[in-house]
Amino acid sequence: MEEIGLDPHLVQVGAKLEPFISQVQLNLLNLKPSNDHELNYDHQLRVVPVLGLLARVEDFKPILNTDEVDAIFDVPLEMFLKEENYRCEEKEWMEWKYVLHLFDFTSEQEVFQIWGLTASILIRAASIIYQRSPCFKQHLPDFQQLQKAVNYAT
Repeated sequence: MEEIGLDPHLVQVGAKLEPFISQVQLNLLNLKPSNDHELNYDHQLRVVPVLGLLARVEDFKPILNTDEVDAIFDVPLEMFLKEENYRCEEKEWMEWKYVLHLFDFTSEQEVFQIWGLTASILIRAASIIYQRSPCFKQHLPDFQQLQKAVNYAT
């Protein structure tokens, strides 16, 4: 909520979703002229999404934290269940293959790309709210095993 200045008192919590894991990898090459080794830094970010209702939208006065968020815009939630404006890329992280979801959304202001962890969370939220699965493949078979292994480890 601190990312967009949303007062928690304005939100009625409806549900907490299962944890999502995001893999972040930074590769820093040649830190010093004498160092010709590559430094790899891997870590995981565990996010527990919370679904809530904003009863009085007019009371919400967005304050953008530009270190965290580029823009605030409205997107129809059902969009995350449809193939329209959807594409995916098969990726690999530490020998595990997974699907990176990407959605393109055109608003009055500009074209936005919603991808990665944010897209995965919105797909799950839309599936729960609309009580149906998306029209596309959500993940590769071995990604479910990775998610279970990471959940068990945390």
